[in-house]
Amino acid sequence: MSKPSNEEIARLTNDIYQKLCSMGANPEDAKEIVQETLYRGFLNIDGINSNAFKSWLYKVSINQYYDLCRKSNRHRIIELEDYLLISEENQVEDTLIKQETKEEYERVLHKLKPLDRELIKMKYEDEFSYKEISEYLNLKESNVKTYLYRARKKLSQLIRRDNNEK
Repeated sequence: MSKPSNEEIARLTNDIYQKLCSMGANPEDAKEIVQETLYRGFLNIDGINSNAFKSWLYKVSINQYYDLCRKSNRHRIIELEDYLLISEENQVEDTLIKQETKEEYERVLHKLKPLDRELIKMKYEDEFSYKEISEYLNLKESNVKTYLYRARKKLSQLIRRDNNEK
């Protein structure tokens, strides 16, 4: 086969580059593919029919682009699967921890006197204001604050004691 002229190579290089970019390749990947394709073309120039050289280069470059796409998609899929697996494991673990913490909290809360337990639940679970609690329990607002302070202190001591026993 007669070797293509520098002009033909430059035109062919530009045409292949444009074709790859039109297919969606980013400019850097397209440049690398064109270089690799030309390298392969010149390595195998003696075995390629001179009439088919141009189409052979196009075919090789397009196949390289498809290979690159498959590799990057596979990599993205693997990353996504790893992320989903980690997320699922973390969600399950977080849910179990929350459930255990809630059970421990309920167990310790039941060690309190009924009024203390009710005050804590109304304030922190039901999010009542001091005024709403005082109206509901028919107590002075200042008494609600005092009783709630004492109930929190008792709860805190019980939690600490419970954690030390483990």
